[in-house]
Amino acid sequence: MKLITHYPGAQQGDPHAGRNWRENYLTDSLYYSCRETSYTRQTYPSSLHYHDYYELVVFLSGEIRYICEGEAYSPRPGDVLLIPPGKLHMSAPEADSVRYVRHVFYFYPDAFDALGMRVLTDFAAQAQGLCVSHADVTELLSQMDAALEAADEASRALALGLAIQIFHRFGRAAFGPGGALPLPDNVLRIQRWLDENFAMVTGVNETAQHFYYSREYVSRLWRKHFNTTVADYIQKRRVAHAQGLIAQGANLSDACYQCGFGSMSTFIRAFRSVAGMTPSEYRRMRR
Repeated sequence: MKLITHYPGAQQGDPHAGRNWRENYLTDSLYYSCRETSYTRQTYPSSLHYHDYYELVVFLSGEIRYICEGEAYSPRPGDVLLIPPGKLHMSAPEADSVRYVRHVFYFYPDAFDALGMRVLTDFAAQAQGLCVSHADVTELLSQMDAALEAADEASRALALGLAIQIFHRFGRAAFGPGGALPLPDNVLRIQRWLDENFAMVTGVNETAQHFYYSREYVSRLWRKHFNTTVADYIQKRRVAHAQGLIAQGANLSDACYQCGFGSMSTFIRAFRSVAGMTPSEYRRMRR
């Protein structure tokens, strides 16, 4: 099955989606993109999001900070960042203008199953949060880019062969926490409480009351660190949990109400806005 769209906005005319990106499906479960983009703080499409698949970034340049759950990390050239499924994350510029260059892979564990090579993605299963490593894959990536640009069948076969070598090197690399720093204590306290109570919490008012903060203070805090609202954060947590339940075989009604949605219509609307498809479409894809 093909991956769920990384940016649902790409289907809705998002002007940032796909800019200067070369995108390729190497297999139905393995997507690759080479991205070189120039942004200002105002144009950077920074948005807290998650996937139901792995994201792996080979970082080349740019003053960028990654946030994954309660940790923040500023990568160095050559870093390989691995983000597991279901983890809310984002990137954000650390300068007024940045030229952000990276190679990105999105993949499910079955990316190489058709070739009988599940072992190539085994390294990812150990990730519990943002993991960082170094792997000497620059030359292989350059060769793969050149093969994909040719766009003929023989070149695509070569690109897949190079992807196998690249993932073999990822598997031999040592992924670990990599020096990520925790977010401020007040942010972490609120985030942990929301993560434990997302099915019951309705929004920023209830959150502010629980911590004896003002609504305005919590809203500013969330906007500063996650570039989103508390309500949006709760909705994404709910949809991510619902996706997990559906993938495990739960019916749509159970997924809806266990995650805190008050009606099926609200559930469907929220699911579509986050995942770019309805719950029933997602269930068909997972099957």
